[in-house]
Amino acid sequence: MSINKPVPQLKPRILLVEDDVERINIVRQWLGNQYVLIEASSGGRAMGILRKNMTEGIAGVMLDHDLEKQVLTDDDMSISGTDLINAITTSIRRQVPILIHSMNLSKSPAMVKRLTNHGYSVTRIKMEDLTKENFREWLEDVSDQWEDRV
Repeated sequence: MSINKPVPQLKPRILLVEDDVERINIVRQWLGNQYVLIEASSGGRAMGILRKNMTEGIAGVMLDHDLEKQVLTDDDMSISGTDLINAITTSIRRQVPILIHSMNLSKSPAMVKRLTNHGYSVTRIKMEDLTKENFREWLEDVSDQWEDRV
């Protein structure tokens, strides 16, 4: 006789591409325990996550542009948020909301445009303007998309 055990639900994950420790801590604090935070503190680390099919369960992506504070290799120095877009479009489902929180005013609009052209729902809020309230609004969109998936 077999007993049907409930299958544990995968907790939704937020991929945070951010090199500033203070910003990472803020997001971690605001996120609470409803989500799992996957931190990529350099462009190379983010590229590794995206290229190695480690994207199962990613429900939302927070993307910075300038990622030079925690580089590990020379290659890391040359990878920005813009460089990650191709990897995002080949490994992250189109239904996954993306929040671009970069302070780089010249590069962020092009990032938004490229991701939007690929069919993503993109929110642009500079980190200095990101509040707990508008972060929670973005998380509601993440949660809605996640619930539609499962």
